[in-house]
Amino acid sequence: MKKQQIDTEEIVKQVLSNVPESFEELKQNFDWQLGIDEAGRGPVLGPMLYAACYWPTKYHKLITETCKFVDSKQINEVARDKLFDVLTQLKGKVLTFETRELTAEYLSKNQLAHLTINLNDISHNTAAELIQSAISKGYKITEIFVDTVGPKQTYKNFLQGKLQELGKEANIVVEEKADSKYANVSAASICAKVTRDYRITQIQQEILPNDSIGSGYPGDPKTKKYLEFTNIPFFVYPKYVRFSWQTIKTIINDRDLNIDYKDEQEASKLVGKISNYLPAKNQANYNYRSLTFSNCIL
Repeated sequence: MKKQQIDTEEIVKQVLSNVPESFEELKQNFDWQLGIDEAGRGPVLGPMLYAACYWPTKYHKLITETCKFVDSKQINEVARDKLFDVLTQLKGKVLTFETRELTAEYLSKNQLAHLTINLNDISHNTAAELIQSAISKGYKITEIFVDTVGPKQTYKNFLQGKLQELGKEANIVVEEKADSKYANVSAASICAKVTRDYRITQIQQEILPNDSIGSGYPGDPKTKKYLEFTNIPFFVYPKYVRFSWQTIKTIINDRDLNIDYKDEQEASKLVGKISNYLPAKNQANYNYRSLTFSNCIL
């Protein structure tokens, strides 16, 4: 892990002193390049975070050489926090970034639904949403760099298709380890990682304030301990745990708990029509507005 000396105030000063335009002028008059990365794809606990970071191509060299963004996994927490502080101070002045939090609930719901959505498709869709968001805000995105998830060409074709739907064009680069090759992907990785770490801290304060839940990765001893000794009646685990992960399925199976997940659409088929639950005679005497049916399948 790299040790990096970071003078936050000096970095911000150097960048801004070389950018005479206002942010609105940069937004309206210049081409922009955008990088996307994620944090927390593998953990069994906590959210997955996606981030996009983008800046004017004109100032790409200035920003990269001055800020020296690197893959968030290559630096320690202190360095990550300082570089995130740089990004925060430069946001709305010469660059910007946006994050998307995909909660454990969201991931479980999509992966356990009757019509499942796999993690790669969820990732691709989220990246497309971030690109669409930047374009909808008026940024002229002409270059896009993405850390690949699944086959590179498939991912690239998907994003190109989404751009075509918007009537836009951009040069798209999808590569392995893009977070260590392209500065704006490195910056996005820092945004995603720092934001996720903050959310893990919040979750820990809520569900285990006097101990640690660890990083959320299945191999983390603290996370393993939490999963081993936690058993909430009926639900087994809180909403921050990814029930679609094999780790959780194995634990539930080992505890002899038979859980059948059904989405609302499938459950509605089992419930059927309301008239099926009422006597055939004198149905007109029932006030349907006063009836409430609750269906919980577990």
